[in-house]
Amino acid sequence: MKPAIITLDAAIQKLKSAKRVLITSHARADGDALACVAAMQRVLRAQGHAAQGYLHEKVGDRYEFVTEVEPLRIWEPGRAAAPLAEHDMLLVVDTCAAVQLGDVAGAIGDAKLAKLAVDHHITRDGIVDEAFVDEAAGACAQLVLRICEEAGWQVDGDTATLLFSGLATDTGWFRFSNADAAVFADAARLIAAGARPNELYERLFLCEILPRIRLMGEVMSTFELLADGRLAIVRVTRDMLARCGATTQMTEDIINEPQRLGSVVACAMITEPEPGEPVRVSMRSKREIDVAKLASAWGGGGHARAAGAKIRGDYETAVATVTQAMLAAIKA
Repeated sequence: MKPAIITLDAAIQKLKSAKRVLITSHARADGDALACVAAMQRVLRAQGHAAQGYLHEKVGDRYEFVTEVEPLRIWEPGRAAAPLAEHDMLLVVDTCAAVQLGDVAGAIGDAKLAKLAVDHHITRDGIVDEAFVDEAAGACAQLVLRICEEAGWQVDGDTATLLFSGLATDTGWFRFSNADAAVFADAARLIAAGARPNELYERLFLCEILPRIRLMGEVMSTFELLADGRLAIVRVTRDMLARCGATTQMTEDIINEPQRLGSVVACAMITEPEPGEPVRVSMRSKREIDVAKLASAWGGGGHARAAGAKIRGDYETAVATVTQAMLAAIKA
């Protein structure tokens, strides 16, 4: 059963009425998810609420500044029930899909507390009771900003920095198709509130570590072109990661690199998992192809131009399955 969709005002009233709010997002949190968890923790605490953000894993070097502004806790495997029981509301940001909540999904489903999501994706299920959703938003950070402004909660310089980083990363530094007029208007208000784009750009895009650079080189030298150059298939194998000294956490945004090629209209990156783990699939398209629809076939989702899924089973079989689905979509 899907959650009830509620208005902005209703979401604000629920947040105002909660005394102890636990905030979380999806596993392998990207810049937008991290920013929203940290920003909501900051603004709720400023309003006198007991608020605590939880992540599924330690943040990478790229996003250390987020936890420097707002320290966040990490879910302990098998121990999610205890912190959930200590709160009267669960706020899930930047997702509304149980599959993206990893090992804590079961505990969240069993927990007896109010559950609210703030999200901009088209995929949602019954992991929460109610959701404030805007699928047209370029980033969830826009919805958090909207909540703050409508509620009259101050967006100080640090909060503005967090939300600007979420907005910038989810729009590819304002170059993706989701960077519409509303995105630029929100960015302008965040800059006026204290965000410094030049410093954020350096932190986010000019601070790569050598293993990730080497991994990017491997990807750019090995990706496969199909459908007369319109489809790029990227394999990230355990051998590649080992050669580069990299981790799967370092694969963020690498899927966008083959799209630099002018002929490419869609790209899929399939990452080989550790034994027992699912194959991770990320998909992007410049136009025409709805990758969220493709991802839904494997229980995933996202946006029309950016989506992902997890596939259980053999890695090579998953590569072939995804490749054929992408080829069929391109030919259609």
